[in-house]
Amino acid sequence: MQLHIPTLLVVSTLLAITLGVMWLFLARGGSRVGGLRHMGAANLLFAAGTVFSAFRGAMPAFLSIDIANGLILLACGLCWATARLFDDRPAPWGVVVAGSLVWLVACRFPGITGTVEARILIMNLMCGGYILAASWQFTRRWQDMRLFRAIVSVSFGLHGLLILLRPLPSLLEDRWHVTQALPSSTLFGAALVEAMVHLVAVSFAMLAMIREREQHRAVAEIAISRDAADRANNAKSRFLARMSHELRTPLNGVLGLAQVLSANRSLPAEARSHGIMIERAGRHLLALVNDVLDLSQVEAGRVSFDRQPVPLGRLIDSAAVLVRPAAAGKQIQLTVSMAPGCPQVVLGDELRLRQVLLNLLGNAVKFTPEHGQVRLEILPLPEQGIRIEVTDTGPGIPAEQRDLLFRDFSQVPGHKLRREGNGLGLAISAGLVEAMEGRIGMVAGLGDRGSRFWAELPLPNAIGIIPAAPVFVPGQPGRILVVDDVALNRLVVQALLESADYEVIMAASGREAIAVLSESHFDLVLMDVQMPEMDGLEATRYIRSAEAMRPDTPRTPIVALTGEEMKDEVQACFDAGMDGHLTKPADRATLLAMVRRIISLGQKDSRAPFSGAA
Repeated sequence: MQLHIPTLLVVSTLLAITLGVMWLFLARGGSRVGGLRHMGAANLLFAAGTVFSAFRGAMPAFLSIDIANGLILLACGLCWATARLFDDRPAPWGVVVAGSLVWLVACRFPGITGTVEARILIMNLMCGGYILAASWQFTRRWQDMRLFRAIVSVSFGLHGLLILLRPLPSLLEDRWHVTQALPSSTLFGAALVEAMVHLVAVSFAMLAMIREREQHRAVAEIAISRDAADRANNAKSRFLARMSHELRTPLNGVLGLAQVLSANRSLPAEARSHGIMIERAGRHLLALVNDVLDLSQVEAGRVSFDRQPVPLGRLIDSAAVLVRPAAAGKQIQLTVSMAPGCPQVVLGDELRLRQVLLNLLGNAVKFTPEHGQVRLEILPLPEQGIRIEVTDTGPGIPAEQRDLLFRDFSQVPGHKLRREGNGLGLAISAGLVEAMEGRIGMVAGLGDRGSRFWAELPLPNAIGIIPAAPVFVPGQPGRILVVDDVALNRLVVQALLESADYEVIMAASGREAIAVLSESHFDLVLMDVQMPEMDGLEATRYIRSAEAMRPDTPRTPIVALTGEEMKDEVQACFDAGMDGHLTKPADRATLLAMVRRIISLGQKDSRAPFSGAA
């Protein structure tokens, strides 16, 4: 079968132009894979060289032979550069253009390139060398994308080998021919067909490699971004935890002494009133510290949830009790109810559920004007779980501004809606609800008046006995050792405990606490964690080790009273052998309730872990 050389030249030229434009388009499109521009330029140069070669006899030999073959050699050099750059290896331009320069220099000597056989020999040796070198480059990362690399490498290898073998028939000729005409043999036509197949095979295989590499790179970048985000979150959490501790230490003194002043009946009423105002201001600052820390934990996905039986009636009553004083101050009617069909007890985290309720109720009371109404209602979900609805008669929120509600540090613009606060409560509630696999939202209230916030939580029903509320025996005289390196903290806790008739002994370090305990027995130890010389964790481990060596010695209850409240830090306290954890600043009621529980239940029951906010 006779191959029509002009047709093959036209087809190969159009194919090379199409592929060249495609590669340049991909390079311009933002692909970060190296060598795409070089591959595009190689195809276009091959097309240009083919066009010049096709016009031999109609164009000067300098263009149709010298320049045409020089362009084809430069295209082969760019193929080698593509293979290098594809794997992020350097491709010196000197190597790329060396073949073309050697050819153009050889053309200055007619005796060297005057015959068609000599031109074929020189061109094919240099082109074949470039192509085989490109094949070798693609095999150097054989473990990466093996299938497509094999296709590209084999295609380049076969193409280069055929180019090197093509001069053999010419070498067997008895006489070389001096002519400017293109070869017209079937072998030359077959070489053009093979070159087109090579271009298509390499292009499709390289496209697949590029796609796979971009996917791998995207996955790697996502992993790097995730790791960077994790490191940033960890750094932020450590910073917030440290700042929380540093802020809680002075707040402990302010709030503790303010409580002592406000509870001291021997002081004038005005002085007690000032103490109450100081306490309220301090609690507002403490609430901000807690909100920022809670938000950081929610954003980092580090909030842990218990699954314990939670009586719903007791839960909503305990939340309502905390907001009733604020509601009464504005003469707001606060009502709570549970719809028929609601489970009496659910499995969940009582602390987090109460936090969501308090944020929703507190937000409603804050934005409801005097003599308004706030209603909390618990409804059953059709399948399993509860729906919390908090409805108020406040000014309402325009539909276009409701997206701001659950964003951190966001408040709805407009002077009528802005109140004191930090814009964190609803954002924290949204994060907690989502972490519990629930939903939260807001709609207009009844008759488009006010607002109705709702949260749906898929909490399973708890089957069994409803846990009883803790009952504390009135405080009995007891000896308590307070361990803290900050004198103000020791003074505050001493004043709070002595106001309830407890005997208080103080130590300024873990080492001093061990010395005091070796000489006397105490009903309870309140231990700070971060202290110089010997911290609270090390001191606790030493005390527990000493008790283990003397089985006849009563076990002394130890409770952490510290500014740390991160989950890992709380767990470290229990791992060291502590029986409970309280967070500064010390709240008088919570502190005394814990002390009464520990002392009244005795040594055996004191081993039950206790955790809370003092």
